[in-house]
Amino acid sequence: MRIFPGTLAAAALIISMACGAPPPSDVDGTPIDASAEPAQEKIDNGEPIVIERKGWRFVLTPKASYQIQGEVLSRENYSSGVPGIISPCDIALVFGELYSSSLYRDISWSQSGRWYWWKYDASFPKQDDRYIARWSSNNHIIPATATLRKAARSADEGDIVVLEGYLVKIDADKKGENYFWNSSLSRSDTGDGSCEVLYLTKMRIGENVYE
Repeated sequence: MRIFPGTLAAAALIISMACGAPPPSDVDGTPIDASAEPAQEKIDNGEPIVIERKGWRFVLTPKASYQIQGEVLSRENYSSGVPGIISPCDIALVFGELYSSSLYRDISWSQSGRWYWWKYDASFPKQDDRYIARWSSNNHIIPATATLRKAARSADEGDIVVLEGYLVKIDADKKGENYFWNSSLSRSDTGDGSCEVLYLTKMRIGENVYE
């Protein structure tokens, strides 16, 4: 297809829509530093965020403000179970030393059942799962808007992204049935409970900003 200068903006919009991403809220061309540490600041007595959906009442208590810059290793969409009602996808990211060293390219990554997994062979120089866990993360995304929901579910492997929002504790109930979900506040923990539960208020994919 030939594209003439006057049609570039329209063509970009068509491509964006075809890939499932919504039109961006803004554009930001400043570099994204995926080698940086996530920025986290503790919140005491955070104002609860209440979401009611499918008969469930979710009370989200912010525990910390959070921003992470990284490269998408994989993204898995979910719709089943209580978590699927409020969190439509998980985004696994690499950042910091593992990103800047490019060693993550020698690891096989996957996601399932709200977990993320990695595999490497005997030639991998950093045979240390704690090191890999320190510089990668699985982010359970709770989008604040419909635009953010579409943007998060459109993130692809290799995208350089920024996720911003709040790490939260969730208490939910539905006619006497209860559910609890709590975000990790550490980058060095592993196993059950070590993922970030992120109430997403802003997302950037490349130059495109979504809110």
